[in-house]
Amino acid sequence: MTNKKIYIIHGFGATPEDHWFPWLAEKINELPIQQATTLQMPNPNQPDPDQWLAKLAQEIPVLDENTYLVAHSLGCITTLIYLSQIFHQDTNVQIGGLLLVSGFSTKLPELPLLDSFTKKGVDFQAIKQLTHGNITVLASANDSIVPTELTDQLAQELDADYYRKKENGHFLAEDGYIEFPLILTLLKNLIKQKIHQGS
Repeated sequence: MTNKKIYIIHGFGATPEDHWFPWLAEKINELPIQQATTLQMPNPNQPDPDQWLAKLAQEIPVLDENTYLVAHSLGCITTLIYLSQIFHQDTNVQIGGLLLVSGFSTKLPELPLLDSFTKKGVDFQAIKQLTHGNITVLASANDSIVPTELTDQLAQELDADYYRKKENGHFLAEDGYIEFPLILTLLKNLIKQKIHQGS
């Protein structure tokens, strides 16, 4: 079986060493056919969408059916914009799946600093096509940073499998998320689903 490459894309104000990202990367790398890379996004406290998109292009040299992307918060919309742009350059591009945590596609009321990302626009049909619909979205009902209804909306726009947890904040370390077993389970499910599709 071909090795799966999993890329973890953090959000606003974060680094690869924060929250549950190191734990997930370690757990993935313990598996026999998976390899995890957590990207260090540029200037995370003053993020620029063009810099973040360029970073994805630089760090993910190959997008194919063995590529899986796990993104958190601002990393989600960045990933969706990037995939939209790639699809418009090559409509044959495909990836294995997407796992989006506390994602959004419209402006965040409390963070106008990030409006430049939402202005870029996402082609949801392109995302569904290049993933073959193998998308999972996870939200928390008491997320104080990304309102839950925005993640609800994102899941609907993507026709994604959707999980909403009750009292988990923004899935940050301060919310108790140094480890995140559910994410590992959902990622494994994405990979199994892809294998059952005949990849």
